[in-house]
Amino acid sequence: MDRDLTLETILAGLALYAPVGEPRRGRISSTTLDPDGDGLLKAVVDFGSTPEGPDTGPDLEIASRRSSGAGDGQQELRAFCAERELMERRARDPAGARSFALGDDAAWSGRTVVLQGREQVFTVLTSAHAWVAAGVDPGGVMVRVFTPPPGPGPAQLRRIASP
Repeated sequence: MDRDLTLETILAGLALYAPVGEPRRGRISSTTLDPDGDGLLKAVVDFGSTPEGPDTGPDLEIASRRSSGAGDGQQELRAFCAERELMERRARDPAGARSFALGDDAAWSGRTVVLQGREQVFTVLTSAHAWVAAGVDPGGVMVRVFTPPPGPGPAQLRRIASP
């Protein structure tokens, strides 16, 4: 794959999402190439973060990641949620910097999210540090929504079609 990623190549390579009705422009804050060389593995769009001044983190973040397709996908969705919760807790809680497990306050649930006009149940992880939900789009891409607590995140997402 060409290692020069432009917004157009990112949008062509992986479905990215924004909340329906979100007035702010999102910012692609990170991309990850597939280590096997099959293209883009993951991209993160955040809303509310800024490269200028102190970065307190986004107030909304939507990540897209190719699914492995293994099993029923529930374990992979939970891992995708837990990854973001752990990252937030370790960044915001100095006492949690040594922890590699979810805290006692972590709770799993589900929530209906409208993704591209279609209702589906997302897996949700809530804790004192994050509200994270993940589901799979019709193309097999995992979509993860993060907001600071208490959540919930947006109830409707649309695919970003152009820069």
